[in-house]
Amino acid sequence: MKFADIIRERRRLLKVRMKYQPLNELKENIRRVKLRTDFAKSLTKEEDVSIICEYKPASPSLGDISPLMIDEVLPQFEEGGASAVSVLTEESYFKSNIDNLKMACRITKLPLLRKDFILDPYQIYEARAYGGSAVLLMAGLYSNLREGIELCHYLDMDALVECKNKEEIELATKAGAKIIGINNRDFNDFTIDLGRTEKLAGSVPSDTILVSESGVKNAEDVELLSSFGADALLVGTSVMTTNNIHEKVKELVYAARNVRVPRIVNRAKVTVI
Repeated sequence: MKFADIIRERRRLLKVRMKYQPLNELKENIRRVKLRTDFAKSLTKEEDVSIICEYKPASPSLGDISPLMIDEVLPQFEEGGASAVSVLTEESYFKSNIDNLKMACRITKLPLLRKDFILDPYQIYEARAYGGSAVLLMAGLYSNLREGIELCHYLDMDALVECKNKEEIELATKAGAKIIGINNRDFNDFTIDLGRTEKLAGSVPSDTILVSESGVKNAEDVELLSSFGADALLVGTSVMTTNNIHEKVKELVYAARNVRVPRIVNRAKVTVI
């Protein structure tokens, strides 16, 4: 399975979705949906690194991960001490959908991140209409990053901009990103390398929240990524596959206490325009 195949399928289903529920209808729904808890604020702590737990039923690399429904998982995330929840909404390869975001909104008061392959402003409006408080935008995928970030802010949501190299981090910073994610997964072969965060953390401005995504399995991984200057960690597979989600989240949250360190930022300045 190639990344291009995933995007091709996402575009196909997006066209169907846009016909099924027109943008004007989404905008009407937004008026009836209350604003969620501030996502960025939930990741900003003086001494602790925040843990974002992800609802992830399946993935392209692993296939089926967990049969659990979102209403079975979210209470355990919350009780374990997670700072926020990421909800995958891609249907074909991750076996979730946008309705899970709506259900999550009813179940938990934690801030909700819509994680998907966002290709069009429609999906940002959709996230807000279904109760999201943040949207993940991939710097190398979303065509006009500045406009995407600004639309999120217009809708009172945050944008987590995912980057895979220094060039994308610079692009995201220039576009006004205040939360940048570094995905430790390589989408070419789906391998994990926590060293990606170490390599790229110094390129993220000190006033920007840094989220390290993918590959966190245990307390040692939490401590390692925290030492690189990560402000938050996004954890999916390891919490979805454990026999005791509550205890696993609790373990990671405990390991993330009092380990936040100032990020050493590279001297090269990024000019924001």
